[in-house]
Amino acid sequence: MATEKKNEKSYNEKEIVNYYSEFISAGLFLYEEMLIDKYFSVGGKTLDIGCGAGRVTIPLYKRGFQVVGMDYAEKMIDAASALNENIDYRVGDILSTQFEDQEFDNIIFSFNGLMLIGTYEERLLAMKEIRRILKNNGKFIFTTPYLDNKVDKSYWMEKAEAICINVNNMTWEQQLKLGDEILEDYGSEFFLHVPFITEVKKMVEEAGMEILFSARRLDYSGIEKMEDELDDNYLWVIACKE
Repeated sequence: MATEKKNEKSYNEKEIVNYYSEFISAGLFLYEEMLIDKYFSVGGKTLDIGCGAGRVTIPLYKRGFQVVGMDYAEKMIDAASALNENIDYRVGDILSTQFEDQEFDNIIFSFNGLMLIGTYEERLLAMKEIRRILKNNGKFIFTTPYLDNKVDKSYWMEKAEAICINVNNMTWEQQLKLGDEILEDYGSEFFLHVPFITEVKKMVEEAGMEILFSARRLDYSGIEKMEDELDDNYLWVIACKE
């Protein structure tokens, strides 16, 4: 099964939908609040990609943003709509949207969602679509896991050895292959790509965008109340290149 379809199927599973419905009580993470307050156009039209049951969408709505929540899992959108019927929720895939050019002032893709997309080419396609629907002065906030400080750990060394990769001398294709993971949660399998920082920078550049801010989450905002639900990830804020 293709990774995109595998993830879509898993995010429609009852156990996963219930988890995300309960998880909305967490609200915005501290780093999300900090980045939204600093970079988002107040009250602007805002797209929450991979919105799930609305953990990020609801706080944005309450803060006065004109927010649209989008997820490719129909069951997630059903759950989100049931929790707040006043918000504009839509089933949709960021690889191909129906939005107008430069429709949004702000876009967010939280919880490492961009790295749930199956291949580098597809992730780049998603980034190009985000560039198309983001205003020239708009901002896009997203997070990724990252391999740079993990590749010498036993798990990754053993994985590299198993697939005949020398971590000290990797080709581009080998970097991509090493970062591809199949994870299991609540009995469902998920695809997640763990990139190197240079890979994300390359993708941003190739999409015609530029990095305004990037940092390791723990260095930027420290330990979160919901730390057990998070990982050692990286924060990114980007904009359309002029």
